[in-house]
Amino acid sequence: MVTKDGIDPAKGLGWGPFLMGFVPGLLQFQLGQKARAAAAFLSCTALFFAGWVVVGERLFYWGLSNPDDSGSVASTLSRFGLAVLPEVLNLPGNLVGALLAFDGSPEGLRLERMPRDFEHICGFLTAASGMLAAFWAAQAHWELRLRRDLRPAEGESRPAPTADPALCAALSWLVPGLGHARAGQKDKGVAMGIAVLVVFALGLLVSSGHAVDRANYMVWWIGQNLFGGGSLFAALVTGPMQSAGTPIDLDLGIVLCTVAGLMNLVVMCDAYTVAERSVFPVATGAANAAAGKEAGA
Repeated sequence: MVTKDGIDPAKGLGWGPFLMGFVPGLLQFQLGQKARAAAAFLSCTALFFAGWVVVGERLFYWGLSNPDDSGSVASTLSRFGLAVLPEVLNLPGNLVGALLAFDGSPEGLRLERMPRDFEHICGFLTAASGMLAAFWAAQAHWELRLRRDLRPAEGESRPAPTADPALCAALSWLVPGLGHARAGQKDKGVAMGIAVLVVFALGLLVSSGHAVDRANYMVWWIGQNLFGGGSLFAALVTGPMQSAGTPIDLDLGIVLCTVAGLMNLVVMCDAYTVAERSVFPVATGAANAAAGKEAGA
């Protein structure tokens, strides 16, 4: 739908704001929200280094590629932590942490592969800093969109959403359905939340609690972490448990927990959209045609 001012609310904000979102607080600073910018940067940085002091160079082991001496592009990028997800969403913290931890010597490569105490919860914290950075960026994108697309007439106030869309997405990351409840759709939130929880719990059950383990299944864990509350539970309870042997249905459990995380990604996006539509409702065909005529007049 194009408004009479020639603005398409469905159009994105472009590459500039997208890339700036990788630096927590930078978009808030651009918006003139200096206190909020400081809060975004400090919260993401503190969360990352709270986990980094324990995991350190283990981040490289959890990456999509390892910083070996092959000289490839992937190897070079991984030395700066750019192959570690979701920490890369908090680019400054992850970059500094990677530079401080990188050691290309045989001893350094050995340390990357050595398990350490409390790595499950600390690995969750470093990853959570990236997720938090994404939610801060989403909040700033929402504010930028409001300023671009909503131009109330003189004397009128700008309409407010039922809830902040970014907050609804963040709440859904922790507890599926909580974002919908915040946005005013409790029944829908309960239904979606139960679906995610059942699939995730079933995955843990059939795998005897070993399906969610970043140290052993790091690529699968990226998808599982999209259900933040579930991956937090695993980091605190099931991940540190000792395994007497490989569960028969371990692979099934890993897949189910990953599917639950991907399901929750849909829940997060939908919660954001529900709150968004309270300000930008879906236009009917007649409304689209009327808006198009006004724009062309």
